[in-house]
Amino acid sequence: MERIATNPNPDDIVMSPDEAAAYTSLPKGQLAQLRYAGQGPAFLKPAPKTVLYRKGDIDVWLSASVRHSTAEVPA
Repeated sequence: MERIATNPNPDDIVMSPDEAAAYTSLPKGQLAQLRYAGQGPAFLKPAPKTVLYRKGDIDVWLSASVRHSTAEVPA
């Protein structure tokens, strides 16, 4: 992800679902299921068949999933 290292504000980098899947290490299909359920990272929908993610939104979503025990209930 060379764009992340060279961008003045990496949080504003826009990623395709394939790039977001690679960045999160989640399958692209799982990201689609999370979008459908309203449980995944915030996304952009500039056209009917176009989905994009901002790196900053993915990072916020990942940070919210931090747990210290498997018994912890998500907030």
